[in-house]
Amino acid sequence: MGQKTVRFSDLSEQLINSGSDLVRVVVHEHPELDGQPVELEAHLDEARHIMAAALQVAVVDVYASGEAEPQRVTLDAAAFDKLATARPMAELLIAAPPARRAPRPPGRPRRRPVAPEASSPARTALPASPAADPGDA
Repeated sequence: MGQKTVRFSDLSEQLINSGSDLVRVVVHEHPELDGQPVELEAHLDEARHIMAAALQVAVVDVYASGEAEPQRVTLDAAAFDKLATARPMAELLIAAPPARRAPRPPGRPRRRPVAPEASSPARTALPASPAADPGDA
């Protein structure tokens, strides 16, 4: 006797008949999250809706004088573009120098890279995604 695993979309509870219709969606930021990304399974058509609804945004870090950490802000790209009043934002971005790392706050130790021989494949290998497991289709 054989077994068959069936999958349902976490978004709509729609049955996903084919493994090729299964899509893994990782939510990194949402007002209901506590900072930890979560993983959902969805149907390919639902993922297409997600992609079609994507917004064009600018993600900027604001380094205020005297503040230890920057404030990261995500805003509508058109609203950010309107802040450039002397010339178009596209020109500013093309002419701007690459971002440099912020200086470390005093007393914060420098991170040291891990030597390649010190890391084992078991620690660096990514786990197999449930969505990528052809045996479950």
